[in-house]
Amino acid sequence: MDGRLQSAAACSARLYPALRGGPMTYCQRMRALSWLGACLVVPLAGVAAEPQRIASQASKLPDEATLDEAPADAWPLFRGCLAGTGRSATTLAMPLRERWHRAFEKTAFEAGAVIADGTIYIGDLDGTFHALALETGTTRWTFRTESGFSSSAAISIDPAHPLVVVGDSEGMVRAFERGTGAVRWEYETNGEISGGPTIIEAEKDGPDPAAARVLVGSQDASLSCLALADGTLLWKHVISDQIRCAPTVANGKVFLAGCDGLLHVIDARTGKSKADVRIDGPTGTTPAAADARVYFGSEGGVFWAIDFDTAAVAWKVAPAANPQAYRSSAAIADGLTIVGSRGKAIEALQLTDGVRKWRVPMRGRVDGSPVVVRVAHAGDTAGTHVAAIGPHSLIAIVGDSAGRIVAVHASDGTLAWDFDAGGGFTGSPAVAAGHLVMASDDGTLWCFGGTK
Repeated sequence: MDGRLQSAAACSARLYPALRGGPMTYCQRMRALSWLGACLVVPLAGVAAEPQRIASQASKLPDEATLDEAPADAWPLFRGCLAGTGRSATTLAMPLRERWHRAFEKTAFEAGAVIADGTIYIGDLDGTFHALALETGTTRWTFRTESGFSSSAAISIDPAHPLVVVGDSEGMVRAFERGTGAVRWEYETNGEISGGPTIIEAEKDGPDPAAARVLVGSQDASLSCLALADGTLLWKHVISDQIRCAPTVANGKVFLAGCDGLLHVIDARTGKSKADVRIDGPTGTTPAAADARVYFGSEGGVFWAIDFDTAAVAWKVAPAANPQAYRSSAAIADGLTIVGSRGKAIEALQLTDGVRKWRVPMRGRVDGSPVVVRVAHAGDTAGTHVAAIGPHSLIAIVGDSAGRIVAVHASDGTLAWDFDAGGGFTGSPAVAAGHLVMASDDGTLWCFGGTK
């Protein structure tokens, strides 16, 4: 067993096959790994899901409407934006062509990349956090730790706080200066960080620096709210089981889909519980917020739509006779939610009622999360498949465990482009400035763009 498997917490996804022999659920398997390793999750039954108030600083959130897509020139969060929609304002010129790829020895990637100001930020399972040039893949700086990184990072795009924040497999959260890699602050939790942090930027022209904050969930069952400037703990909200998703923020609320079989609705300013919605099973997927609902799948193969004003189930799609888990977080595109599953498929469900619009078979499991982008034009290129694409239509892009990357039309699921990269993909795509970046479990980082 090589060095990248030394930490059970960092490499838990690689151990699924060894654990599938028993009837354990996904989150139970993760707990078993924690018991075997160094990250024991202390039972929290009976602990009230109320925040521990730590700091007395005033707490504000931006008053502007919730962002529903990432900006064209950046992919700052795991799902692009606060609402977790997986959608970008960038345009990809089709057909996509490989700009570069870079193979890193004796490591693997499970995290997706984040991108800002022409720099890619990503951590690997061997414990190196990388900053690389988007155009060339050359290293700008690295940070090395004994722990691995399975979580995506989060970038503050506010010039007042030029930081990138990431958590590792031993529960340490670090904020780096984006330009140099210098560590600005650290914050320690008691469990692996497997969901990307979410950064809430300060108000434009707002006087309160505490408005800029970081939300980070841990497998120690806590959600911590930290001041972005210095890592001060503002509040902590504790649930009864692991948190493996990234926090979604919409309408002043934080949404967490937990391993305790609940969707938690939390006040983003205070950390106090607003509602819990039972979802009949654990999940580690990140909810996507759109049209006053959040959308996500569970480990039991059920896909949920929850009204976030009333905390009521709007609809759910129950599993078939042979349910397949959702470990992919959903994306939003023009009245549809698009998601991958362990049943080797991606599918689109109508936001209004959950009716399946289309389903596309894949060669392998889809644990990564789709992204949705606009496309400009089509053409022919050797070694790839390209279908006709209308100007500025939307496509969904995702990779599978067989190493295939696909782009399909969001409207009907027809194939727009694909690429066989080898290896396999657990992490999710990142798109910014006309580029697509994906990292594989064989340690290769890929970058694609349109024809120059």
